[in-house]
Amino acid sequence: MRKVLFYLLFFSLSACFMESHDEDNNTIKIVCTTSIISDWVENIASEEMQIIPLLKIGIDPHVYKPSKKDLDILRSADVIIYHGLHLEGKIIEVLKRIEGPIIINAAQNYPKHLIISDPNFPASTDPHVWFDVDLSKIAISTITEEIANKYPQLKEVLESNKEEYLTYINDIAIQVKQIIDSIPEKQRTVVTTHDALSYFGRSFGFNVKTLQGASTVSEFGLKEITSLVDFVVEQKVPAIFLENIISPQAMLSVQKGCKAKGFEVKIGPELLSDSLGDKEGQNTYTGMLLFNAQTIAEYLR
Repeated sequence: MRKVLFYLLFFSLSACFMESHDEDNNTIKIVCTTSIISDWVENIASEEMQIIPLLKIGIDPHVYKPSKKDLDILRSADVIIYHGLHLEGKIIEVLKRIEGPIIINAAQNYPKHLIISDPNFPASTDPHVWFDVDLSKIAISTITEEIANKYPQLKEVLESNKEEYLTYINDIAIQVKQIIDSIPEKQRTVVTTHDALSYFGRSFGFNVKTLQGASTVSEFGLKEITSLVDFVVEQKVPAIFLENIISPQAMLSVQKGCKAKGFEVKIGPELLSDSLGDKEGQNTYTGMLLFNAQTIAEYLR
């Protein structure tokens, strides 16, 4: 009797292990470099997919260096998706050495004439394309197509999810435009630390003035701070903004410089630039667009 119970238990445990193992084998692990891409993919994914963001919320992709743990995550992936346009400068060389996963460059189908050059480095491009919803939709379509090519059995559900998501993005873009249009035209200048919002400004109708170029790696000093102080005072800009991936110190220096010239400028909340936020309403791509628009409008009106 004991032998019978032993064999029943053995085969039962074996069956559970095999079932669990099969489930693991059926899971498609998709590693995305940033929280922004992760949210895009979450919205088009099928239930077989596990989405893993490599960079946690609030991490600056311009200066990020992958850890040993991150390298293990990348090697274990079935699919790796990155923004491209040199946003994740430290990661690209690593991806070149990884074999096995399919690697998708979300930027591969952008029309070149729509890509903004970094004003500080004309030979470089501004990688913050997610603030242009039309370019984002191209990236999302590219990602969908590349994954469907690898997993054709999932093409129908991926395409269906993509179309639904793109429609939702269009609806959000209309809301964002209405919010920005509520700001008096002469007051539509957004002052931040680094130039992450040029695509946002181009798409929805406001100007951007910054200390740094399109990368947080670019340096600035007293000359740049003084120049920005003069601009804010001359233009009577009502508010300047922090970013969720950068220290507030530079903007505090600008505010102090304005005060020394007799002009009081407010410091608005952190805008979401190279990462989603960690609060409700800020932790999705569409939430990011709405939050930034609402925050900008509140402080510039």
